[in-house]
Amino acid sequence: MEIGRDADHGGKMNYIFKNKEDWFYVTLQEENYKTLERFTYYGWTPTKVQEIIDGLEKAKTRPYGKEYVWANEDVTLRANENGVLLIDQMAQRGGMHDPDIITLRLTHNELITFLNDFKKFMEENQ
Repeated sequence: MEIGRDADHGGKMNYIFKNKEDWFYVTLQEENYKTLERFTYYGWTPTKVQEIIDGLEKAKTRPYGKEYVWANEDVTLRANENGVLLIDQMAQRGGMHDPDIITLRLTHNELITFLNDFKKFMEENQ
């Protein structure tokens, strides 16, 4: 499944989802969105993705310091009323600490759209 979406802050976020057995793979075309590839993981279910979407919806009104936080071993997601920050934990483990490289800032709607597409792909391919 290949999907292109216009990002809220300009540009296009093009991603491809694939699956093999219980692994779901995410590939991004644009370098600045590569952190989203850290959602490649095994054991994903539509329910797990919906839990993250629900957390992001609630985060739209959470103040700084009261963020919604979700993480796997490769990425940490922090969201509050100001938006969403994804931190590439894999890059940090590899010794990269430049915040311009290891973080991705998105709007709530950008990440929710991505996750809804990911969830739909799972539902159609499990």
